[in-house]
Amino acid sequence: MSIEHTATETMKAGSDAQARQHAIEQAVRHLRRMQHEDGYWWAELESNVTITAEHVFLRHILGISDKQEQKKVARYILKMQREDGTWANWHDGPADLSTTIEAYLALKMAGIPAETPEMLRGRDYILSQGGIENARIFTKIWFAMMGQWEWRGIPNLPPELFLLPRWFPISIYSFGCWARQTVGALAVVMTLRPTVPLAEDSSIDELFVRGREHADYRIPDRKKTAISRLFMILDRILRFYDRLPYKPLRKTALRAAEKWIVERQEADGSWGGIQPPWVYSLIALHELGYGLDHPVMKKGMNGFYGPKGFAMEDEETFHLQSCLSPVWDSGLAMMALEDAGVPEDDDALIRAGKWLLEEQIFAGGDWQVRCRARPGGWAFEFDNDTYPDTDDSAVVMMALAEVNLDAD
Repeated sequence: MSIEHTATETMKAGSDAQARQHAIEQAVRHLRRMQHEDGYWWAELESNVTITAEHVFLRHILGISDKQEQKKVARYILKMQREDGTWANWHDGPADLSTTIEAYLALKMAGIPAETPEMLRGRDYILSQGGIENARIFTKIWFAMMGQWEWRGIPNLPPELFLLPRWFPISIYSFGCWARQTVGALAVVMTLRPTVPLAEDSSIDELFVRGREHADYRIPDRKKTAISRLFMILDRILRFYDRLPYKPLRKTALRAAEKWIVERQEADGSWGGIQPPWVYSLIALHELGYGLDHPVMKKGMNGFYGPKGFAMEDEETFHLQSCLSPVWDSGLAMMALEDAGVPEDDDALIRAGKWLLEEQIFAGGDWQVRCRARPGGWAFEFDNDTYPDTDDSAVVMMALAEVNLDAD
């Protein structure tokens, strides 16, 4: 290798190293600017459009539709549509049938005519994939609540689930944290089967490939495994039980479900700090007789809005986050600064570390039914003391391990 070539490579390596260092310094300055005065970092947790579409559905079911908000939702959903007329579950992901169907209905409810080019492209894709009949069960549950699907096409989920002992092979505690709260609320919703029909011009009859009158309402067994067949058999048994004229435990089960749901509302008004159990819990309690002026319902609806709410709104658009992520964002930001060489006694790290220590959760919860660990973890959100989780706890501990909190 010549002396000239060696010198050129050395200069290039030095230039690359300087560029990397410059980029790191810029990133550090940017993170410092983004830090909240209280010490945490918090950025938007982007979601697919179903989260926002379902907010339109929720308001309709509760009888509090907001036309101005719907217009902003429509602009947001249309902004997120791809050129082929579809919507995906993540950025640049494949088209998703259920997501596209929910977006389509939300747009119709917001007054977007079915014959606009955007709607026509979306409808062409939906029909090419088999229409509503091939949508996921969660989408069909929403549509059943609005008279766009029949409840007989939804699996059974009886509230007697709440009466099964904790040690039983299948009980409410057989599910993970946010799934537990989702299933709990859905057990009420799928038993009471609320139906709040849409206006005729919002109906989506055009999304049935063979017409609504020829729709197949059978529960599909797409996996065709031994477990899935077992659940199909269980569903038939539960349907038979549901048709019985006398169900002695039903009222007791619904009261137990109501108490269980109310006890798990978070300080910010949510359930589980995430959208699915939140919206189903509001609907479940509403169907159990809770008026919109009830403190639990008011707290639940108000939690979507405000400076630390899930709603993202500007002059043109409105959309929702599915969750808030300040603990996660703060832990990762601290680790980034530490990896960039920021010293352990830096003020930004100390302030973030102290904020995270204040967020540590020492209260117990129903997660202890199947886990013997002592409290002391962290959750994802500002206010979710019911369900700390392992990944946030791990990130926070790794971040705190590199900070000298005694430096000030």
